[in-house]
Order: sequence, then C-alpha cells, then structure tokens
Amino acid sequence: MKKLKIALFGVIVAIAFSAHAKGSFRLPNGKLILEGKSKQEIIYIAGAPMYQEVETIAVDEGTGGTPIKREILTYRLPGSLGGMSLVVVTIENNKVVSVESKQESRI
Repeated sequence: MKKLKIALFGVIVAIAFSAHAKGSFRLPNGKLILEGKSKQEIIYIAGAPMYQEVETIAVDEGTGGTPIKREILTYRLPGSLGGMSLVVVTIENNKVVSVESKQESRI
C-alpha cells in the first residue's frame, strides 16, 4: 500500500510539472495563452495588450516568397500562482509562435 501511495504521488508530481508547458501562460481563471492559437483567441482570452508592435519581415530567397507579418503583444497580467507577470506574445501570420513571461517580483 505504501509503494502504491509513493507511485501515485510521483505521477501527480509529474503531471503538475508538465501542466506548466513551455510556451504558455495560465491566467487565474484557468484560461491558457498557448502557442498555436490565433491573435483573435489571445485578445479574447487576455484582452487588449498594453503595447503592440508590428513588423514585416521579407526574406529574398529568389523564389518570390511571401513576407512574414510579425506582431509582438505585451501584457501585464495576473498569474495563476499570484502576483503580476509581464507576458510577451509573438505572433507570425496570425498564429502564436512564442509566449514568454516573467514575474514582476523577479524582473
């Protein structure tokens, strides 16, 4: 019985660590800002950003490729573990490619 409890505890700890995926940010209401979502989904979940930057990247490979529209949305959001966090969401061609966050107390 004791071995079963230890094994169950290990599984719970593993699940808890995997729940905080890289490239994501969880709000206190449980909603998740996650790579692969669209810009509209992020604005619906987190609201309007406090700062937004748009840049167009064009790489000439000689094949007539299309430019990449990159948007960087910056938020100041409450984290699921408490405190405020600075969250930077990078969007390329309307899909989230990166989510980075840093707690204000650690900046």
